[in-house]
Amino acid sequence: MQNKKKLLLLSIIQFVLLIALLGNIMYFKQSADTFSIESKSVDPVEPLLGHYAALSYEFDTITMKDWKGGSKPKEGEKVYVVFQKGSSDIYLFDYVTDQRPKHSKYITATIQYSYFEEEEEFVLKHNLSRFYIPESRMDEYNQGGTEYIVTVQQKGERSVVKDVDISNN
Repeated sequence: MQNKKKLLLLSIIQFVLLIALLGNIMYFKQSADTFSIESKSVDPVEPLLGHYAALSYEFDTITMKDWKGGSKPKEGEKVYVVFQKGSSDIYLFDYVTDQRPKHSKYITATIQYSYFEEEEEFVLKHNLSRFYIPESRMDEYNQGGTEYIVTVQQKGERSVVKDVDISNN
């Protein structure tokens, strides 16, 4: 009898955790801000996960001209990539800062490393670099270097790729 109670309690706990996780995901999808940015792509394949668009952005690598933070950026530092509204509801990269913007669209990123070319450049790591492509839409995305319009959902510190469409440019 004691084992049945423990098993029932464990099952209830697992069910509550599952509902909480699903509720969190649904709340994010319903309440997150949505905006679109431009991207380019290559078409890699992961054997276990399938095709995905490896998205690259203008803000993947920044210089000090793009930086508006308090002090010089350091490796591993959390930063905010800020966008301004451009033409036809597409948001354009504006600057990167270490202060969370109050009234702008932004995503969070981390400074992965820096290197010198003509000037010091910083490589940013963010979670908008991949979009797994449904098999039914593979032919549309099958060319590398294609320009895309990426729809981003963002709420607080969290941002995800909602959809990717081919640019009409």
